[in-house]
Amino acid sequence: MAQPHSSGLGLRKAASIRAHLLVLVLALAVPLVAAIGLEIVGQMQQAVAHTKSALRTLAKTMASNTGGKIANASRTLERLALRPMVQALDPKNCDPILADLVNLNPDYANAVYTNLEGVVVCSAVSQPGGKLVNIGNTPWFKRLLDNRRFTVGEPFLGPITGKWVSVLATPIWNAQHEMVGSVQLPIELKAFDPNIPADDLPQGSRYGFFQDDGIMVWRNLDPEGVIGTRPDAEAARKIVALRDGEFESLAVDGVVRYFSVVPMPEVGWVAFVGVPTDRVYAAAKQRALATAAVALLALVVLVLLALAMARRISEPIVALVQTARAVQGGNRLARAASQGPCEVAEVANAFNAMTDGLQASARALEAEVAERKQVEAQVREVAFHDPLTHLPNRLLLNDRLSQALAASARGGVYCALMFLDLDHFKPLNDAHGHEVGDLLLIEVAARLSSCVRQADTVARFGGDEFVVVLSDLHADPVIAHAQAQAVAEKVRALLAAPYLMTVVHAGQPDVLVQHQCSASIGVALFAGPQASTADILKWADAAMYQAKKAGGNTVCFATPS
Repeated sequence: MAQPHSSGLGLRKAASIRAHLLVLVLALAVPLVAAIGLEIVGQMQQAVAHTKSALRTLAKTMASNTGGKIANASRTLERLALRPMVQALDPKNCDPILADLVNLNPDYANAVYTNLEGVVVCSAVSQPGGKLVNIGNTPWFKRLLDNRRFTVGEPFLGPITGKWVSVLATPIWNAQHEMVGSVQLPIELKAFDPNIPADDLPQGSRYGFFQDDGIMVWRNLDPEGVIGTRPDAEAARKIVALRDGEFESLAVDGVVRYFSVVPMPEVGWVAFVGVPTDRVYAAAKQRALATAAVALLALVVLVLLALAMARRISEPIVALVQTARAVQGGNRLARAASQGPCEVAEVANAFNAMTDGLQASARALEAEVAERKQVEAQVREVAFHDPLTHLPNRLLLNDRLSQALAASARGGVYCALMFLDLDHFKPLNDAHGHEVGDLLLIEVAARLSSCVRQADTVARFGGDEFVVVLSDLHADPVIAHAQAQAVAEKVRALLAAPYLMTVVHAGQPDVLVQHQCSASIGVALFAGPQASTADILKWADAAMYQAKKAGGNTVCFATPS
């Protein structure tokens, strides 16, 4: 009777050990599976959030870059419309500036002005057959007559140049403020390229612009030939309808993409960027599958170890459990001792390997997070800084100027904005090429930065134009004027010093280029909410033109109307 009783105790003891080990396996498996599930969901959400943020930044950059080109062209048209030869509308006495504009700007397919009937009075490009072309029946010309303000036309085949263009037009007014005609700049569609870092976008990405009426103006790739039309696609309709936001939709080429759209109300356009959805989720899905496979393997190993250890004594198991609890409590250096029977030692070694793997995974995850932060920093740099000089661009300038206005209102002090345009810059480009011109612009940026305080802002406005925002001047306008005058004169003198650029060509001796350059500087004082950022820029720009008319290398202060 004693032997069966003893055997029964042994069976109960073996079952008890197995039960405890199985409970331990479950205790480790449940949080592991839950953590893996949360990690997979988090990776998916993070992929979408990262894509949304990056695409929206790119869409805003597109709107800013291309919108800036259109704004520059609009200002050019306004100045053309004020020229007496243009206002005369005499086909026998055309303004020669039309040809100069086309020669200087390769984006301009032509430069023309017409009468109210749409007859092209003068054209930089010769009209076919020597006969006057009439564009009076084009939709954009009719819209110009109805609205009597700056208009951006839909893409069409230019009757004079034979090129696909979008016409930018503005009215011509006579002395009685009566509209007598219009001046137009047909822009080649390729000029609307926003010059964003497209190499970082996945293959199959699309970006471009729609008019508010659904006509596609430009797109980076157009294999379907839908530019200038209203694409019959769900994505195209949603882009125009939503105008501002993000969504997923089927595009005209049959690919489902994740889109980010930003409005351009100044020209009646919408900028969009679309990335194939499978590329958005591909990396997250791959990581999720790898994580699930590792988790499944870990669970299988744990179950096998529990069955093996059930046949052995409990002491090494207790030691292993204690080590596992130490790791679970945050002690990543804890390792199981390789002791007891060989089976227990193998379990301890396997546990140590698993812990090392988890620690390596944690390090890899930290490295991935650091890499993502670096990519985000690069995107911010592209969005808010000029790629040549690394100075703030217009987008960041507007933000800094708004901050200066707010600080001025709070502190009751004056601020100043300096608008600079380089004198004698074009001859340098003509003589030595844009490479030397870029070197001079970089040197100008460095000299400007050395003239101001850390709290001030130096920005590149475009081309050879720069803007400096002086913050926290004196509350007395006379003293503030003197402070701004001192800084402006310091800048003027430093920029007028000779420039010596070293041009490096592979396989050739270095070339030293010396150039004498100066700057026309317009300064506008402002305080509190007396004006908008656009007004302040306009004042300083007008003052700069006064300095330019005075012969350059001059500082002029704006007198706001």
